[in-house]
Amino acid sequence: MPNVFGEQLSSVAEIVGAFRKHGDAVRDVYRARYVFDDHSVNPSSAARLERPSMMAGNPPNETYPWEQIFLAAAACAGSDYPMLARHLGVPISRVELVIEGVFDPRGEFDGLDGYHSPPDARPCFLSLHLRTTLTSAAPRASLERMHERVVERNMVLGALRGIPRTDELIIEKPAS
Repeated sequence: MPNVFGEQLSSVAEIVGAFRKHGDAVRDVYRARYVFDDHSVNPSSAARLERPSMMAGNPPNETYPWEQIFLAAAACAGSDYPMLARHLGVPISRVELVIEGVFDPRGEFDGLDGYHSPPDARPCFLSLHLRTTLTSAAPRASLERMHERVVERNMVLGALRGIPRTDELIIEKPAS
């Protein structure tokens, strides 16, 4: 079970106790970062997880199921960029996709052990923000079309459509 604010939690009572003790501090942001560049071998390489401060005490080699969804979304959507770029003949020298998710686990425990979570915590994943940075000499319109396709048609992002989502595209020109 997870370590939350330095406490190992393994029962509903312990988890709910941590929620009561820490309140809104358990609502925080997860990030998953995917990077592909000229030195990358596998465009389907794994993303890297950045945990919120409340989860800092957890072993870095263990990934909890609710964290896996961030990693899957970043790796799947991120790997779409080099795949589509190659298919469309669009030169890309670097892709960085960061998926940030506001996470509040209290909703899962509402009604257990006499605990009542904030009403807006019910879905646990409150929002997602995708920030894509593409380094490319391609025309902006081509990169925007590719980005739109990834955001609208990626299979893992599609599974997360019920979560309010925003996205942004940053385009950088390659160094000469």
